[in-house]
Amino acid sequence: MAGHTVDYLEIAEVLDDKACSVLRDEIRAALGGPAGLLGRPDQKPAWPEIRRTRRAEITPETEARVVALLAAQKPALERHFGLALGACEKPQFLHYREGDFFVPHQDGNTPLIYDESRLRRISAVIFLNRQSEDSSPESYTGGSLVLHGPYTGPDLRIAIPTLPGSLVAFRSETTHEVTPVTRGERFTIVSWYRGA
Repeated sequence: MAGHTVDYLEIAEVLDDKACSVLRDEIRAALGGPAGLLGRPDQKPAWPEIRRTRRAEITPETEARVVALLAAQKPALERHFGLALGACEKPQFLHYREGDFFVPHQDGNTPLIYDESRLRRISAVIFLNRQSEDSSPESYTGGSLVLHGPYTGPDLRIAIPTLPGSLVAFRSETTHEVTPVTRGERFTIVSWYRGA
């Protein structure tokens, strides 16, 4: 859906409730460490004042299933954004705990940084559980994905609804953030489609 000057697309139910539950359990139980910046796992420490979340090391079989799922969404993304897209990058399986966050940033396709991220065109987030003010074991409070409007426009911030199993995609140069989680655990999968 295009929201004023922030263009994004939400695709509902790319995963069902059972698949989300299985993935949450696998992420929770998996080994892992602090998520790096710009997809570089070699950065330790991973600048905890900028990004604080855990990146889980998932089985190759699960990773392959998610890559296939992301590939299946590519035609809808190409139609919506008017771009020819190539393959997606290796997905990151993220586990945010209370206090975890990611400050406003861009994922790529920007001249500000000249590295592999410049090849990214579309960022994708798959939500595995629900954001809610209610206290339930499988939901979390805080942890909003907030998309920012361009710096040249009005001061625009759009908090994206988090429906379990939904995929939200936006242009990689869009400034966005994850606000601090204030209760519970937030589980997401993120990846980036490169240009064709």
